[in-house]
Amino acid sequence: MPESQQTYKGYLKDKLQLILGVYDCPVGRMTLCVTSDPELEKCVKMKDALRAQLLKPEMNCMKAKGQISCMQLIQRGAADVAVLDAGDVYSAGLNYDLIPFIAEVYNLGAPEYYVVAVAKEEDPDTELTFLKGKNTCHSGIQLAAGWVIPMAFLISNGWIRSYGCDSIHAAAEYFTKSCVPGSLSPDYNTGVPDGNLCHLCHGSSKSYCQRDASEDYFGDTGAFRCLVEGGGDVAFMKHTTVMENTDGKRSEWWARNTLTNDFQLLCTDGRRETVQNYANCNLGKVKANAIVTRGGRGYNETELNAFTNLFVYAQQFYGRKHHDEWSFSMFYSKPPYSDLIFQDATLQLHVLKPSKRNFRSYLGRSFMRARSIVDCHAGAPAASGSFIFVVISSLALVLLSSWLQ
Repeated sequence: MPESQQTYKGYLKDKLQLILGVYDCPVGRMTLCVTSDPELEKCVKMKDALRAQLLKPEMNCMKAKGQISCMQLIQRGAADVAVLDAGDVYSAGLNYDLIPFIAEVYNLGAPEYYVVAVAKEEDPDTELTFLKGKNTCHSGIQLAAGWVIPMAFLISNGWIRSYGCDSIHAAAEYFTKSCVPGSLSPDYNTGVPDGNLCHLCHGSSKSYCQRDASEDYFGDTGAFRCLVEGGGDVAFMKHTTVMENTDGKRSEWWARNTLTNDFQLLCTDGRRETVQNYANCNLGKVKANAIVTRGGRGYNETELNAFTNLFVYAQQFYGRKHHDEWSFSMFYSKPPYSDLIFQDATLQLHVLKPSKRNFRSYLGRSFMRARSIVDCHAGAPAASGSFIFVVISSLALVLLSSWLQ
């Protein structure tokens, strides 16, 4: 070969641009927003893993002080995506025009799960229909399994006084002690702080009762741990949690001696069932955690497609649940933590159809009703719009009456 062709550029010539064009991405970066140091550490490892496979757009990580801050950062364009619980998907869509576009899938074959109430088998006196004075464990304030669904059930059936849809005050009056991570945060509690809702929490210093992984009793596994070692009588969680943390599946000392049969589900009719019989003993189904990004005025279809492709390809390379010291595992959390970024129960990611890329259509009517029962501000934007319409309509009638006279 001539010397001029003895380099890859000289040999390929005009074909080089076509080859490099395959690697072009119209979106330069995607910033994932997380809320704790353990999540940030996992995010950085994921970033390095995706870069090793030359996946684009390039992933960046950003830590915010909470889920609400992540929503605000995404709306402003400082971040691009976050993985949120169904309760947070609601807030993100209602207040910040964010849309879900990818959802997690657990063991039901669809992006959904059952909400269950769990008690110890050795404690037959705890019943779902009468929890007055009991100690309770919750995954977090305004989270679907740990708060929205169980509190809506208890309030709507008249077992707990609603206090005008102020579920935080209602719980503080009804339960003796609880761990409800985030219940002291002004992002979720605008009234007088109720200290007994954090009395069972385990976090130290600034981590105490925080709504992130720094609080030991945060999340579904945290609520279960609160039941095991924290003095709780009942814990609210997703249906897979007990089976994920018992029978030797978790090495931490608090879970070492736990067996699946040590725990039972509390049914809505007062019965008890084994934890495996969640389909017949639950508080309802809710949608799985979802990845959200900008909607509304900030919607960009090119960005959305790029973000979707990145997660789809990331799953093909790293979508495993178990630890691999030679690679990265998206659906695994390094002990003692759990559910970092993605839920550990995740089997795969599911791309949502365009018709489901709205928080209302994704969450469904039953969840929307439940959220309105427990949250006084749940429908604030919609309510204010209705109020304005009524005022304008009334004004129009007055003017019309005056004109006719």
